[in-house]
Amino acid sequence: VQEANNISLGQFGSGHLDASEAATGIPSGAAVVAITMCEDTTFTALTQSDARFIGTGTSTYANSMANSDVIAGGVTIFGRWSAVTVNTGSCIFYLG
Repeated sequence: VQEANNISLGQFGSGHLDASEAATGIPSGAAVVAITMCEDTTFTALTQSDARFIGTGTSTYANSMANSDVIAGGVTIFGRWSAVTVNTGSCIFYLG
């Protein structure tokens, strides 16, 4: 029952990425479930767990991202990613 609040409280962990950094050491069975942009950010890799989520891979809804697509600072995106690499900018990621 309390698991519903885990994403908002960051109880599974979080990290900060600057330009050219990648999320590493994601525990088995976990994934990045939310990303908050600290400034305008682009991604080299945003590997979604399946095609339902936005990312740099093939997407069900034709919303694949290129490394030139900018997500504005202050925006949080939600999904399920197995790999995250920042191209430019910085972000905080949350595990779930």
